[in-house]
Amino acid sequence: MSQVFLPLPARLLIGIPPLRRLFLSHLAPSGMPEYVLARTRIFDNAFVSALDEGFPQIVLLGAGFDTRPLRFADRDHGTNIFELDMPKTQDAKLDIYWRKRITAPENITFVPIDFNRQSIGDTLRAGGYKDREKTLFLWEGVTMYLTEEAVKRTLDFIRASAATGSILVFDYVRAEVLRGQGALYGDRVAAKTVANTGEAWTFGIEEGEVAKLLSKCGFELRSHYTPEDMERMYFTADNGTVRRRVNGTHCIAVATVK
Repeated sequence: MSQVFLPLPARLLIGIPPLRRLFLSHLAPSGMPEYVLARTRIFDNAFVSALDEGFPQIVLLGAGFDTRPLRFADRDHGTNIFELDMPKTQDAKLDIYWRKRITAPENITFVPIDFNRQSIGDTLRAGGYKDREKTLFLWEGVTMYLTEEAVKRTLDFIRASAATGSILVFDYVRAEVLRGQGALYGDRVAAKTVANTGEAWTFGIEEGEVAKLLSKCGFELRSHYTPEDMERMYFTADNGTVRRRVNGTHCIAVATVK
């Protein structure tokens, strides 16, 4: 489903595994395609679990071109889904839906927002979000582009509005990457590649500090995935051989509202 956002030559290219691997090896920093694959699996699992458990709401914070509401529509039995993103990105996505004649499920609400400047609470509530309901929040590929204040403001909103037991899944960049220490697999090239796009990473979390940060904001860390964890989970053979490495810049956290 996500392939509909790609031009025809790119769709043909990724349809041939050897060419896809060659293409990605030259396009992306070392280990970044592997990270994205692992992240997608972890976020997909959280999304499907929330649907299966009958969560009343799912909020995609910075939805981008996420297609989970389409890919897993058959698992949705009434969950209201809110997609938040910058107006420019959201308009581009909706334009592709229109051109490809894709009908978004009626339970999806598209909510335009600037995370650094607008109130998530006011914006979401205007779109129909309800306080005190058990909610899954997916915050994928966003925190590293925000200010520290914007990150904490988002955490404060989730803790204050969502029911106890609500779940937050997010990824973040390790703080040492922002300092350019260069000790992690593929980190310098990854940071440089991102900076060259005009949107450098601005927020990171120090190693071992994510649980403390979440606790201060009213969350309990439930699961945490380092690049090494993702390598073991998805890219290691039964004999212990690591077949593909994961870029060392990002980690993923799963937390619950206390």
